Amino acid sequence: MKKFDVSILSASILLAGLVVLGVYQAGQKDLDPAVVKAGDTEITQYQLYDEMKNLYGKQMANELVAQTLIKQEAKQQNISVSKEDIDKEVNAMKQQIGSDQAFQEYLSGMGMDEKTLRSKMEVLLTRDKLLDKAFPVTDEQIEQYYEANKAQMGSPAPALDKVHDQIKSLLSENNRSENYGKWMETIEKTHKVEWYDPSFVENAADASVPATP
Repeated sequence: MKKFDVSILSASILLAGLVVLGVYQAGQKDLDPAVVKAGDTEITQYQLYDEMKNLYGKQMANELVAQTLIKQEAKQQNISVSKEDIDKEVNAMKQQIGSDQAFQEYLSGMGMDEKTLRSKMEVLLTRDKLLDKAFPVTDEQIEQYYEANKAQMGSPAPALDKVHDQIKSLLSENNRSENYGKWMETIEKTHKVEWYDPSFVENAADASVPATP
């Protein structure tokens, strides 16, 4: 079973808080209600937003950019994910976690429901399809892996056609992991990402801020 990838899912939860508080900060700065009182000190929404931005802002901004670019690139390449694809992954998650109740508790702990999970899963599966298209596994790579590792597959080793799909799946995962960074850099340039807040960029000089009219 494919290992569940929560990188975008978990990021989206914190991101939602940043977006909401960011809107609040921009439009309601003069009305800054407290979200909690600790002793005689109140902590306000703006303080919470500021702390979240400092701790998670760069990560969350990059996750949101990645999700957006994945959707745009998939639309451009006419790539989509079916309901059956999503069902398969969600059902695998449920089996991995153990029970429907444990699954629902897991989602609740992540701050989401199943509908939100499916939406995020669609992004992850779309990303994988795009990467598999950009960096396909060849039959030659599968054969090379088989020859290099068949001694560890048993005695006698299973025939190549028996483990072909398993090897292809493993090599696909490796390809995605190894190539994701440079692939994302490429589509960022293709879709012309502009950073308006330099604090979200590794190198502030890379931020593209439009000139003031």
